[in-house]
Amino acid sequence: MNDDRRNIFTIGHGDHDFASVAALLRGNGVGVIADVRSVPYSRHAPEFTKDELTRRTAEFNLAYRWLGDRLGGRSDDPALLRNGEPDWERIAASDRFAAGMTELEGLAASSTIALLCSELDPTHCHRATLIAPALESRGYEVHHILDNGDTIRHQPTLDLD
Repeated sequence: MNDDRRNIFTIGHGDHDFASVAALLRGNGVGVIADVRSVPYSRHAPEFTKDELTRRTAEFNLAYRWLGDRLGGRSDDPALLRNGEPDWERIAASDRFAAGMTELEGLAASSTIALLCSELDPTHCHRATLIAPALESRGYEVHHILDNGDTIRHQPTLDLD
């Protein structure tokens, strides 16, 4: 696509520090972090808690928006679960997810964004199983930023192993 705003990135922070993640994001022209973790907290990486991210992103000239209440992969709504696990089809069809996608598209209209979650490997994360397919159906190209700095375009059968 010719329009860079039609490109959306994803990244997992894993055990990286924020400065390393910020460098990967800035290297790809990202201006806004859209946090899609249902619970924006990390016991293992406290600099990735919502309050700390709000402070840290400003230091790195990045904006931060938490969207995990609408685009997160863990729902407490039993109607969105199957045998206690997330039902991606039901979540994708929910009003809450639709509202999150609308907000995400609004952010993407004015800046290059990256979806942030904790899982390094996008194939093990709802960024790839839930959100990327929904974005692609709306005409976006989704690119996963890997922990080594490489990027790969999302594909439905993406397998990094």
